[in-house]
Amino acid sequence: MLRFVRASAFVTTLGAIPATAWAGGFEVPDTGARAAGRGGAMVIGAEDETAMHYNPGLLARRRGTRLLYNHNLVFHSAEFTREPLRAEIWGVDQSFDTVKDARKLFPLGLFAVVATDFGLENWGFAAGVYGPSAVGRHDYPEYGPQSFMLTDMNVLLAYYNIAAAWKFKDVFGIGATFQWVDLIQMNYAIVADSTATVDGTLNPVPDATSTQLTTELRLKDRTAATGILGLWYRPHRRVEIGASSRFVPVFLKPKGGVAVDKETVVTRDIKAEMSLTLPANLRVGARYIHEVGEGDDARRWFDLELDVVYENWAVVDTFDLKFDGAINGQELENLQIEKSWKDTVSLRLGSDIYALPPWLTVRAGGFWESPTQPNSHSHLDFPAFMRGGIGAGLTAGGKGVYFTVGYMHVFQEKRSVSEAEGKVFQQRPLRPCPGDCNGLSGVPANAGTFRSSYDLLNLGLEIRFRELLGDRRARKQRKASTPTTPAPRSEPEPNATPEPANEPTPEPAPPAEPTPEPAPPAEPAPPAEPTPEPAPP
Repeated sequence: MLRFVRASAFVTTLGAIPATAWAGGFEVPDTGARAAGRGGAMVIGAEDETAMHYNPGLLARRRGTRLLYNHNLVFHSAEFTREPLRAEIWGVDQSFDTVKDARKLFPLGLFAVVATDFGLENWGFAAGVYGPSAVGRHDYPEYGPQSFMLTDMNVLLAYYNIAAAWKFKDVFGIGATFQWVDLIQMNYAIVADSTATVDGTLNPVPDATSTQLTTELRLKDRTAATGILGLWYRPHRRVEIGASSRFVPVFLKPKGGVAVDKETVVTRDIKAEMSLTLPANLRVGARYIHEVGEGDDARRWFDLELDVVYENWAVVDTFDLKFDGAINGQELENLQIEKSWKDTVSLRLGSDIYALPPWLTVRAGGFWESPTQPNSHSHLDFPAFMRGGIGAGLTAGGKGVYFTVGYMHVFQEKRSVSEAEGKVFQQRPLRPCPGDCNGLSGVPANAGTFRSSYDLLNLGLEIRFRELLGDRRARKQRKASTPTTPAPRSEPEPNATPEPANEPTPEPAPPAEPTPEPAPPAEPAPPAEPTPEPAPP
């Protein structure tokens, strides 16, 4: 019977895990090296291939074939100090040490895209893969003060994308991204109390030797899909406006099994399935471009963009968990977990300063975001409290190769939750509270103080093949068109037999006309006869 009690307890307990594992606003703004430096203000200012995520309509403004790779390193600090137990309520006075997340770095934030226009003047196309800007790995002490809430988490999510965009001149553009959503794994563990006693006694202290046990949910879903639609409009050469939306929520149905830390519990025949929704969102933004000059003499100095981002997390009212299996002939029942999530609104302000175009651009920005989790449902898995951040970065390069670095620090509010306020409870599925707990609602698992912050370091490489190869062709053409000076002829060495010059043989001269024969000499004239002298008078 004990084996059945424990097995049933851990399966029922796992129904509550996903309810907080994917709390609204689990992403930390925002993905991409340029975005980190601009405070996430990218609805119009996405001047690289991350436009596939922020506003696919902007892809039509990109020329040639390009390759982009960004890698996001998320350094996070999270700790929890559980509220002390009081003897008048729990029968014991006990305080707890502060526990910290042993995982300080989540290094798997990649963003890889290849894009081209296929030689079409007003079109742009892209394909790529990236993951959300989030922390998907936590590691807290087993049977620690926080263990009724979380002990371990390992979640990997990827988006596979194809996108296309079209523009009308440089005035208007529209585009769409199709996304295949891959929940590669979702492992999540807590400590549950599998007691079956009816005396109503609660055990508020984690204890590996008691009826408590660590339970882990292991699920995945490789078949979800969604889409992003984006557009932009330039009513004036210095003003741009735009909007984009994930207009279809992501409906995930991860499936898998469960595991426990005590071998006496048999679980291998149990299958689990849950419903999980990532909501639709809407981004709108306006951008001012400070540009002077006309035509080829135009010089862009800086831009300034303000965005508003809305996420519809309140659409998630409950999570439904289904089981397929039986223990000792007992069928496992399905569960429905009620939640209290709220929609989020975020303001993002960012600017690029074109210091030495095109070789150097520097940027800065910041954001503010409203909380998703109410204070009563604060949690360690994805703390989604009120937060804000400041960022800076730069892009440098030339001749078709550009490097980008972006950094952002995210401040998150400190939260204190009292036992009277906390709504995340220790799980007692066989003897649920308050009916079997002497009127108490249960042991508040999240009563205490939360502290957390994030540091995002994002590195990027962009290759623009048209610019890169165009420079090479230009150099070859210049080299081919440059006249070469003939080398001076060297004098032959003394006593050296000169080699016959390899000169062209002159063509033979045309035959000379025959020389006329000389005329015969003229015969001498006969002598003149003498003149007779005159007769004397």
